[in-house]
Amino acid sequence: MNTSAVGQVETTSVAATPTVVSNRFLNKTVIVTGAGSGIGQSVVIRLVAEGASVFGIDVNEAGLQQTAQLTSQPDRVSIAVVSVTDEQQLTEKVNDYVAQQGRLDALINVAGIIRTSLSTDTTLEQFRSVIDTNLVGTYLLCRVCLPHLLKSKGNIVNTASTAGLHGHPYMAAYAASKGGVIALTKSLAREYICQGVRVNAIAPGGTMTPLIASVQFPPEVDPILFASLSLPDRRMGQPAEIAAVVAMLASEDGSFINGAVVQIDGGCHA
Repeated sequence: MNTSAVGQVETTSVAATPTVVSNRFLNKTVIVTGAGSGIGQSVVIRLVAEGASVFGIDVNEAGLQQTAQLTSQPDRVSIAVVSVTDEQQLTEKVNDYVAQQGRLDALINVAGIIRTSLSTDTTLEQFRSVIDTNLVGTYLLCRVCLPHLLKSKGNIVNTASTAGLHGHPYMAAYAASKGGVIALTKSLAREYICQGVRVNAIAPGGTMTPLIASVQFPPEVDPILFASLSLPDRRMGQPAEIAAVVAMLASEDGSFINGAVVQIDGGCHA
């Protein structure tokens, strides 16, 4: 996180690709957004290692290509360069992929953006851009994929954030979008509970991703406001640690978890 006022963080601690000895996703088909970097990339790597065929969606073509090559079975990764806010393209590409595969078992929504600034300095256009990507994009994927997931009794894992659960200064738009993701997740879980589709969310804390590494806070940041947002040893989470939780939620191991928001922050908000 690029701000001396908040403090330095530890960026090396956990291997990018953990040893996986499970086939929980054998013969399963999964869609992952934000698959070109960070958490989304790690989720794809993890699910392919557990047997899944994955459709990765991102606006970053080079990142998507890298993700496929980092997996244990690149031939089981398909990609689409499309924005999660593009309703027509999303609908066409998702439906085409599912028709090709014959089923869809899980949707993992990871795609997101963040803006950090004083709320009075955030323009309405900037605020809306965050809401459109993080919340509207998540909703669009859910809406497109639900008809397929109803057939397979599949599930959805959305990506919220601790910013949607606790006060995070200088992140009003981001926090509002993630709070919306939490409400959307809980509402969908109740709506489809009798039809066999589970809907859960993860709420990561600080995680060492390209998105977070690029964050810059205003120069007048007060470090006291961030006192509760980091661990004493300053270690941030690693994408592979988040991906492990996603894999559990999206698999049969998470079969009795529905409408939950799993906070993954190392205990920052304990």
